[in-house]
Amino acid sequence: MIKYQTLTSYSQIGFEIWTMQNDILFDNIYIGHSVSDAEKLAQDTFDVKKAVEKAQEEADKPKKDETDKPKASSDLSFMDDPVTYAKQKVNLFAAIAQRDPIEAIKFVPEVAAGIAIGFVTLLFVLLGLFTGGAAAAPSKEQVKASAQQAKAKANETKDQVAEAVASGTEKVKAEANKRNTRSS
Repeated sequence: MIKYQTLTSYSQIGFEIWTMQNDILFDNIYIGHSVSDAEKLAQDTFDVKKAVEKAQEEADKPKKDETDKPKASSDLSFMDDPVTYAKQKVNLFAAIAQRDPIEAIKFVPEVAAGIAIGFVTLLFVLLGLFTGGAAAAPSKEQVKASAQQAKAKANETKDQVAEAVASGTEKVKAEANKRNTRSS
């Protein structure tokens, strides 16, 4: 970035750089009074060097092509190619499961877990289809019958409470009479 700054009567220039990186180079520094000279120096040095450095950076960047694809399933990561990764895992699981299903579950547990989750989901879907989804709503007669049962139970409880209160009151009166007769 080119910055032009005009110095007045001062004759000092200072650079203060804070960085944790090594090998930082500074070039194309112009000290003078002429803006046209600074622009000419920038065209002769900075603009040319910038294009060359950008081309070098592009050349040094690693290229991703078909030869860089992993050769084995253990070399492939999910983030590189998720579909190929999943296919290779399922194929590996199937090949091992033909010989020993327990070993396949131990070696590729993610595929076994996916199969188990799929199976459980299928069971729940089938169960929902055969049972009609949610439970059927009760009929009007069933609602009336349960309401009458609840009302009868409430009346029975009310009678029991009234009887308990009445017998409790009689007991309290009897106790009071006993006390009165003893103190006299």
